[in-house]
Amino acid sequence: MKNRLLFPIIFAFIFSSCSDFSGNEDAVEASLKPGPVTKKKKEESDPTRTYYDLNGITYGNNTFVAVGDDGTVRTSSDNGATWDNGTRGTTRDLYEIAYGNSTFVAVGQSGTHLYSRDDGATWDNGTWSSADDITGVAFGNNTFVGVSDNKYLTKSTDNGANWVQGCSGVSVYDVAFGNSKFVASGAKGAIQTSDNGSDPCSTGSSGTMTHTLYGITFGNNRFFSVGSSGKLIISADDGGTFADKTSPTTITLYSTVFGNDKFVAVGPYAVVVSDNVGDSAGITDETVDLNDVTFGNGVFVAVSDKDKIYRSTDDGDSWTKVYP
Repeated sequence: MKNRLLFPIIFAFIFSSCSDFSGNEDAVEASLKPGPVTKKKKEESDPTRTYYDLNGITYGNNTFVAVGDDGTVRTSSDNGATWDNGTRGTTRDLYEIAYGNSTFVAVGQSGTHLYSRDDGATWDNGTWSSADDITGVAFGNNTFVGVSDNKYLTKSTDNGANWVQGCSGVSVYDVAFGNSKFVASGAKGAIQTSDNGSDPCSTGSSGTMTHTLYGITFGNNRFFSVGSSGKLIISADDGGTFADKTSPTTITLYSTVFGNDKFVAVGPYAVVVSDNVGDSAGITDETVDLNDVTFGNGVFVAVSDKDKIYRSTDDGDSWTKVYP
């Protein structure tokens, strides 16, 4: 879900706060990081190289694939230990990525929907006409569902090649799938649920209208969402209602994932790890600034600004920079 709030997204959030509609949204995400992003940053140690902010990461087919600004793609086939450059399918910013049916789907700026069937080596454009930013994406029920910053969902039933508009109503930033249900989270505690991204969609209750929920994941038959001021909430009824969990931080959390029977959430200089029901949450690291996190093959991998990628092999307790 996910380092990606830009000025247009902030505007969309402010606009949505004036709406009479209450619910949830996972399109700015999703998983996105508040504040403007400075692109193409260079490090003093290598002034000849351009570094790009990485915003999203996922795992599939024994491969980690990370995406970021200006269409940047990084791939790893050795459990995140080493990384290669994937081929750009666009020069637009990519905000999030998901895997399903042997396909990676990446979404982003100005309506970008890309798909790759060779583990991120090459990309094709999915058909889609709107120019609204797409900030989150998930796969389930043989369907990819994306979330936009303009209060509607997008969906593809042919592995990312063609997209249609799904249900609408609330501003959501990130989306997850579990128990045959898509659940998205977003502005002012918005929660939206759907079986396949189409109507009918329902709004769930997050228990808050003062927090922005930037990231959501599914694990242990529960949806777990994180957001502003360290907010942690969990649902055991497929997104219908969420309960607060005690947070060890007031730092905004951008993304969360479930793995090895734990929920791991990340943000700017805060990694929060909790048990499989969201309890006993504690900060394990305050030295890494992370935008998005995923889990695969026993390891957690997270991405950051300036092309940085970190890996944890001890359930989020410690992190090692593995790229660049």
